[in-house]
Amino acid sequence: MSGTSSGDDERFSRIPDQIKQQAEGIGRAVGDVVGPKAEDIANRSKAAGADAVAGVARTAEALADTVAPDSPAIAEYVRGAGQKIERLASDLRDKKVGDLLASAAEFGRSQPAIMLAGAALIGFALSRVVKAGIATPGEPAPRDNVSHVARSEVY
Repeated sequence: MSGTSSGDDERFSRIPDQIKQQAEGIGRAVGDVVGPKAEDIANRSKAAGADAVAGVARTAEALADTVAPDSPAIAEYVRGAGQKIERLASDLRDKKVGDLLASAAEFGRSQPAIMLAGAALIGFALSRVVKAGIATPGEPAPRDNVSHVARSEVY
């Protein structure tokens, strides 16, 4: 009977290797199918983001030109911010998505408080967008609970 148990032990000891090999095969297959599509989506999103950031830089430059006659110091500050924003747009265009993610991860490790505050701000903004989208299309969002209750009681 000890021979049977030894054979079972040997078969069971190979199971993790078999599972690992199958998982690697599945990962490669999924990567071959999803990888190019995900990369294409990421690149399009990156390009759209770079265009949006460049638009903010152009707006800052126009704002600086507008306030320059009255407040040259503020205009210089806004112009400097616009140049930094333009560099960000340029980095977004020039770098690969993986490089951008690595830079973001490095920034998160070096400045965790700023990263946490940014995540909280983004979460707040997304919650407001979701909350605004809950209203039924064509029906204005209720302004307060009383008017919402009163309206629903009429029907």
